[in-house]
Amino acid sequence: MKSYSTLRNLLISVFSVDVGLEENEEIEALERVLSDSSQRMEIEGELRQLFQDTSISWSELLENDEYVVYPADDEADAKAYVVESLWNRVFPNELAP
Repeated sequence: MKSYSTLRNLLISVFSVDVGLEENEEIEALERVLSDSSQRMEIEGELRQLFQDTSISWSELLENDEYVVYPADDEADAKAYVVESLWNRVFPNELAP
């Protein structure tokens, strides 16, 4: 299973509850990261792979021993959070797969 290290780092550094950013601050931080073309390419690539990965645990991606981003009720809820918080902001003109 792929580790998605860039996405996990983004979740830890921007979206983790321990960081404590408000939603508008998360959006601003994400936009700053995405303004770097090499980071944007890496994030885009990992996001596309993530949505094709049938072995991914969406809940584990958001809540694990290292960090908590969003304590999802189930896999569908966790995936919806990733779509809303990441996919729709990274790919604003594309529907999530």
